[in-house]
Amino acid sequence: MHDALREGGAVAGCRPFLGPRDCRSVTESVALEFFRQNGFARRRCPACGSHFWTQGDHERCGDAPCVEYSFLGAPLFAQPMGLAEMREAFLGFFARHGHTRVARAPVVARWRDDIYLTIASIAVFQPHVTGGLAEPPANPLAISQPCIRLNDLASVGRSGRHLTTFEMLGHHAFNDDALDVYWQERTVELCHALYTGLGLDGAALTYKENPWLGGGNAGAALEVLAGGLELATLVFMDLEADPAGDVEIKGERFRRMSRSIVDTGYGLERMVWASQGTPTIYEAVFPGAVKLLTEAAGLGATLARAEALIAENARVCGLLAIDYGADLTALRQQVLARLREAGHALTLDELTATVAPLERVFAVADHARTLAFMLGDGIVPGNVRAGYLVRMVLRRTLLLLRELELPDALPQVVAHHLDTLADDFPGLAAQRDHIQTVLAIERERFDATLDRGRRIVARAVAAGPLDADALVELYDSHGLPPAVVQEFAAAEGAEVAVPDGFLARVAERHGGEQRTAATAEEPPPDVAPTEPLYHTRPDETEFDAQVLYAAEGEVALDATQFYPEGGGQPADHGTLTWDGGSAQVTAVRMVGGVVLHALEGGLPPMGAKVRGTLDAARRTALTRHHTATHLVGAAARRLLGDHVWQSGAQKGTDRARLDISHYRRLDRATLADIEREANALVLADLPVRTHTLPLGEADARFGKVLYQGGAPKLPVLRVVEIADGESIVDVQMCGGTHCARTGRVGPIRLLRSERIQDGIERLEFAAGAAAIEASLAERALLDAAAEALGTPRDRVAQAAARTAGEAKEARSRVAALERELAATRSDELRPERIGSVDVYINESAAANPAELQKLARELTAAPGRLALLGCRIGDRGHLMAARAADVTVDCGALLREAARAVGGGGGGAPTHAQGAIPGDRVGEALAAMAAAVQAGLE
Repeated sequence: MHDALREGGAVAGCRPFLGPRDCRSVTESVALEFFRQNGFARRRCPACGSHFWTQGDHERCGDAPCVEYSFLGAPLFAQPMGLAEMREAFLGFFARHGHTRVARAPVVARWRDDIYLTIASIAVFQPHVTGGLAEPPANPLAISQPCIRLNDLASVGRSGRHLTTFEMLGHHAFNDDALDVYWQERTVELCHALYTGLGLDGAALTYKENPWLGGGNAGAALEVLAGGLELATLVFMDLEADPAGDVEIKGERFRRMSRSIVDTGYGLERMVWASQGTPTIYEAVFPGAVKLLTEAAGLGATLARAEALIAENARVCGLLAIDYGADLTALRQQVLARLREAGHALTLDELTATVAPLERVFAVADHARTLAFMLGDGIVPGNVRAGYLVRMVLRRTLLLLRELELPDALPQVVAHHLDTLADDFPGLAAQRDHIQTVLAIERERFDATLDRGRRIVARAVAAGPLDADALVELYDSHGLPPAVVQEFAAAEGAEVAVPDGFLARVAERHGGEQRTAATAEEPPPDVAPTEPLYHTRPDETEFDAQVLYAAEGEVALDATQFYPEGGGQPADHGTLTWDGGSAQVTAVRMVGGVVLHALEGGLPPMGAKVRGTLDAARRTALTRHHTATHLVGAAARRLLGDHVWQSGAQKGTDRARLDISHYRRLDRATLADIEREANALVLADLPVRTHTLPLGEADARFGKVLYQGGAPKLPVLRVVEIADGESIVDVQMCGGTHCARTGRVGPIRLLRSERIQDGIERLEFAAGAAAIEASLAERALLDAAAEALGTPRDRVAQAAARTAGEAKEARSRVAALERELAATRSDELRPERIGSVDVYINESAAANPAELQKLARELTAAPGRLALLGCRIGDRGHLMAARAADVTVDCGALLREAARAVGGGGGGAPTHAQGAIPGDRVGEALAAMAAAVQAGLE
């Protein structure tokens, strides 16, 4: 490694930095003293119009597409480096310059309610640290954060540079009125010293001015460029979104924040690529995975021969955006023209045949690492939210492997990545078995989807042409990727055009990596926050307070024992009494720290003294169920794995429910194990402790598992912890009421489970007295069943199985008899010849609709037959029309008209239809159908 980095001395040319209060407007030049002292000049790029700073003779900003890649085959750094070496070079450099290393966060952004995936290193600290709700874990700090972005999914593999997962190296400093860490000058000095210390010629670097915005923040920014590649972005974040703000950036308005934040993002993979100069980023970042795949697909020799083609492809793709409407044929033509200038004589078909399979290899190598992170960090595939995104990546990967004729290779490629990542991300390696299990299950589901897909596509093609919207609907509703639809449609003789960037379009339809945060309601004006006696004195059921607000059927008190609805726990009920009046408390809610009580029976006057009395039985039941929810969730995580995450919860007085993420249905044995484990925690009589901690301290102490119930929104958190000695059983940010010890919960009875959506299991259970009542109710049902079956209670299962078997045998005999009866009736019926069709017309007083179905099938089994049938049951009549395949009568239209004429209704397909009519008009309707058939066929 270069001496300047290894020695870790002071950065040459460091100057006093500008404090946060000296920051410039984003509309002004970032004219730093560092630039002046080191001979930089500010220029305007003639291609894009942006201003940039350069020491050299650059006429353009240095960014693609304004310039081409010049580092392919000519590395920018002094020596080639891999991911681990480059990561350590960055973190070590900043550690030596006063930065504390902090651990990475998961790739699923559990602490946010506006994004699903971690998309940048600063996202780890938004909005809590950036908004001043929490202190940073260190200041300044350095981090290497795995990030996932899917907006460029179509470009991965094709462009030579796009990735779905990348590590964003960042150094961050958080300045405010009380603390000036460093700002623009020091940030650029450190950046320049890092790159020159790695052997990059300082004159090769350009700093392009381009204001940045994202995650509700914004600020002036410099993009750091060399060789046509963006290596880093230096953001000086001092703005937050505000519709009334006085600063406008890219059409959005902002105002100054209380904090000024250095937000830098260095692309680890791009730095590795720049250090090696390989034709694409994939060969530099995933050499083992690319080798594994190319050898398995028989493309090893092709890759070796095609380096010049791939590099030229990467250069051209660097100049063009692969977007929804990108014309890949035109893109290939440009690559082809460049190759011909370089002396390569190729046709378009030859170029595509060479490059396209390698692009699939590159995409699979990238996607497999993304799946390792997504599944390893606990995302469960499903049809919504982050689960939808992981399934989208997974199925695209399976499809690419299918096209490479390597349908079984994904587990091996993911295992390779887990081996490669084991030293730096041991948590992923620990999830190896879980990851491989989920991959196997999802592969089976995808294969089943493809089996159904042929029939689905056939029906869709028959309904009309398939446009882009139809493709999105087939993907969303049936999980059919567009390439598969294209293949299946071709088998039906239909052509389907698949737009490039299709999956990015789908991701955007589902909010991409974004989600919408709820809008907070404003509390009554000039009302102080309510003291929560339900937290400070949870065992009391009576209290005294003073009325601070009374209007529109609601009151606010200076203190209350009534728990406001929240966190899935219903509100307490009870009474308020005051001098000369009383009222029932029927609902309680929290608005901005103020607890509002809905009253029936009148309102106390402002300032009145009131006494509150809780419905103690209701509070006890809710408290037990809330504590039991934590225990059931802890039991599920212990038994199923750390991927189990609370997706929702609701507590009641007689039962509660907990929705958890899991990749398969829970069988009876597993449910019994969860119940057994939850009750073991009850019997252990563990303490249930509450802590009031600053958000940053709580996060550092317990981690992101705190946010099972949702993203934090306050600077101080109430944390509920259940621990067995030094071992944490469950810990969550939670405002609910809880038992002081798990033993007070009483028995827990798991009542049922159901899959409420793909990847989410709902567990319903009862605790305490409710569990006893549920057990008694189940025993009563068992006793009733035993009595009905005439067997002892312990023999009910065997007797029920025997009875069910007998019933099944009886149904089979009945069905056989019905078939015989239908055959007999069909033999007895004589058709009327109309034209070339044998028409069977029959009205039966004994038959039912099921028997009519069987009779219709018997009668129309042979060609040239049409059946017009009817029956009557009480005052209701039933009509049926069916035909053989070669008969041209439209049964649906025929029956519909006849039914309407007699005051009924019905219809169906041209081959088969049925309807309901008044019972006394069956004969009339059959005659009308026969007349219509005769008129049409003669």
